[in-house]
Amino acid sequence: MNALQAALSPKRRAGVALFLALAAALAPAAPAADWGRFQERFLSRDGRVIDPGQEDASHSEGQGYGLWLALLHGDRPAFDRILRWTVDNLQVRKDALFAWSWGRRPNGAWNVIDYNNATDGDLLIASALLRAAEDWKHPPYREAALAVARDIRLHLSVAAGKRRLLAPAYYGFASRERLLFNTGYLVFSAYRAFARADEEGFWNRILQDALGLLRETAANRFGLPPDWVVLEPESPRFAPERGPHFGYEAARLPLYEAGLDAPLPAFAGFLDWVDQAGYLPGRVNLAESTVAAEEAPAGIHAVFALAAERRGMAGLARRLLERGRAKIGAEPDDYYSNALFLLAAARSGRPGFRGP
Repeated sequence: MNALQAALSPKRRAGVALFLALAAALAPAAPAADWGRFQERFLSRDGRVIDPGQEDASHSEGQGYGLWLALLHGDRPAFDRILRWTVDNLQVRKDALFAWSWGRRPNGAWNVIDYNNATDGDLLIASALLRAAEDWKHPPYREAALAVARDIRLHLSVAAGKRRLLAPAYYGFASRERLLFNTGYLVFSAYRAFARADEEGFWNRILQDALGLLRETAANRFGLPPDWVVLEPESPRFAPERGPHFGYEAARLPLYEAGLDAPLPAFAGFLDWVDQAGYLPGRVNLAESTVAAEEAPAGIHAVFALAAERRGMAGLARRLLERGRAKIGAEPDDYYSNALFLLAAARSGRPGFRGP
């Protein structure tokens, strides 16, 4: 009993106790509790981030998100476990990049499934290492980060018309005629971090050309980029093999604007639409200017709450985050939504934080 409760009559104390119990039940869970639940469901004891929706496989992107979540929660033991598993099991190529997919092979053995890299995973892992070196004063993290950044520069840099970009992977997406490009791989915060630590000119060029690409691809009614575009010598266009949709991939871009001097021009008009419509659609058809009837998952709600907060739309930010928290309990096996939810919710109210 605290001093205030002691000064009240027994009847008043009972009322205060009931109020406090109700408030505790209705209040958002503490970030540490959210992180604990994520680890129980999606993180193995040896540091593997598991995706139940893909037959319990793991991917470099997931390991990168796991590292950033450990950083956001100040959990160095978890960070080191995730890093150790990632290095031992995914950093198995001849370069410093990471094999993107690990899981059960047709013969029943668990190992690497695809040795191709995924550039967003490489960027997330390396930028997390760079930030960890700064936060925890551990130079080996920085050395490991710069080795990855170097090989991203050497092996993934491509010319796409007048722009210099990073291919989504070492092979399978780029040719002399075209580049199939995933806009959800534009990890702006990593580009900015590497510009401070690695070759400034290269990474600033990558950052500026990525921002230019986003502006061009978001020139539509909703001001949104498609998940996938084809880059040819002419202007970028919808990727016919992927469709003209904004959703699963590009919806995480507001996470990656951390560290930029100002919010990305994209998403402002869409947030106004969401505010007026009263719901966040899971998918937008940019060719037909139509939206899906179903809501976005919890993680996307939290990401757009962060985007609204950064643009001064406090009321919308609060409503989106509350809606995301109400939905997350119904998504116990959705690793992607849970990871995005935690990454965004843990960043809420921390506008100066540099990272995804």
